[in-house]
Amino acid sequence: MDIFLNQLGLALQGTNLLILFIATIVGIIIGAIPGLTVNMAVALCVPLTIHFPLAPSLCMLFALYASGIYGGSISAILVNTPGTPASAATTIDGFVMAQQGKAGKALKMALFASFCGGMISVIILVAVAQNLANVALKFGPAERSTLLLFALTIVGVLSGKSIIKGLLAGSLGLIAATVGADPMLAVPRFTFGRLELEEGFGYIPLLIGLFALSEIFQQAEDRMQTNIRSLRSIKSRNKEDESLTLQDILLSWKTIIRSSLLGTFIGILPGIGATVACFLGYGEAKRAAKNPELFGQGTVEGVAASEAANNAVTGSALIPLLSLSIPGDSVTAILYGALLIQGVTTGPLIFQNQIDAVYLIYITLTMANIAMVIVGYSFMSFFTKVTDIPRNILFPIIFIFCVIGSYSIRNSIFDIFVMMAFGIIGYFMRRLAIPVVPMLIAFILAQPFEEAMSQALVGSEGNPTVFVNSPISVFFLFLTVFSIWFTLRRSFQEKKG
Repeated sequence: MDIFLNQLGLALQGTNLLILFIATIVGIIIGAIPGLTVNMAVALCVPLTIHFPLAPSLCMLFALYASGIYGGSISAILVNTPGTPASAATTIDGFVMAQQGKAGKALKMALFASFCGGMISVIILVAVAQNLANVALKFGPAERSTLLLFALTIVGVLSGKSIIKGLLAGSLGLIAATVGADPMLAVPRFTFGRLELEEGFGYIPLLIGLFALSEIFQQAEDRMQTNIRSLRSIKSRNKEDESLTLQDILLSWKTIIRSSLLGTFIGILPGIGATVACFLGYGEAKRAAKNPELFGQGTVEGVAASEAANNAVTGSALIPLLSLSIPGDSVTAILYGALLIQGVTTGPLIFQNQIDAVYLIYITLTMANIAMVIVGYSFMSFFTKVTDIPRNILFPIIFIFCVIGSYSIRNSIFDIFVMMAFGIIGYFMRRLAIPVVPMLIAFILAQPFEEAMSQALVGSEGNPTVFVNSPISVFFLFLTVFSIWFTLRRSFQEKKG
């Protein structure tokens, strides 16, 4: 207890709190700008930690991590452009709520759910870090491939009124993911001799094109129509539409807990990440809802499901890092390097040899989530003023950020053309009422699924029974079959109704 209190006093020093809040503001801004990822922010700040002790270093890095993921929801809700990939599912209901004049409610629910998800994952991190990490060791290639196969069934859940159109969109995503070098053999596929395509389509340019650019194109087409979807014309005069009420919280608390636990579990598994967690959280919330037809129509549950799940990854991704020296995602891989710089050696012995560092990690991560709420709520009125900006000013600004974000990932002009191409594809998909989210999900999951499946088959010398030899694999295969059956059954019931 003395060690814990000493570390708490150290973390609460004025300098550390100042660094914490500055990093939180920077993290939210970076998260809200499409193309500027949390990975980039944390990586750029790691060299600064060389000159800092452990406490301010952790305050800075964890604040960037937690607030950066939340920041992605701001642009997802206000301008239908997820600032980070982990907030892509938030656009489904968040932007609809903004169009209905409920931007404030959506932003506050995103902040509340993000805080709950982050804190639940911290509690689980503190309680069971040593034991729960052993679960991750049981996930080999076969188990990961069946988990990702189950995740792919979300395409059906998010297909809207037409499963056929959802499957078509998912197929387009899978096709786009095949471009580039084979993950196992490094053989180029569909590159047509272009070196820029050796690494495949960039995820960020594709994301920006499908969501942001296609929206700009559609807004431009609607410019002369009477039913212009102007953000200015839908500002609500009802204070309840801008406030998060107790009724909203009571409506969403089960969803928040479910998504937080699901996101925590996903975070424990190395290489899965917050993007998969947000879609799984949203898909399971819709599947469990009494009125699933409300999802996609602007329900706070949809925003809560996505944001609770993606922020729950922040704490649980540290479980395999601290216990096994295995980073849970790309950000914790960067944090791993930062800890080594500070002389902190992760692994099973850290709980005996460097317990003071462990306590400091728990404390600063908790403080980062609290700072996120304070800063997020303090600047909430500023965020909502985005809806007051005339769209002939707003959308050119968004377009500039889209170009900068696409270029900055690999410093490649080619990625700007990729963004433009997928913007056109996204525009025509919208015109034909084909959902773009299933395409994004399939594109995200295709490569890790192919890698895991290939590794499993190579390890078993091509024996397909490797996917049913493990109880974990069988469990996820059962969930996959159940998910497909449930989706088809609900679709038939809706048609009959």
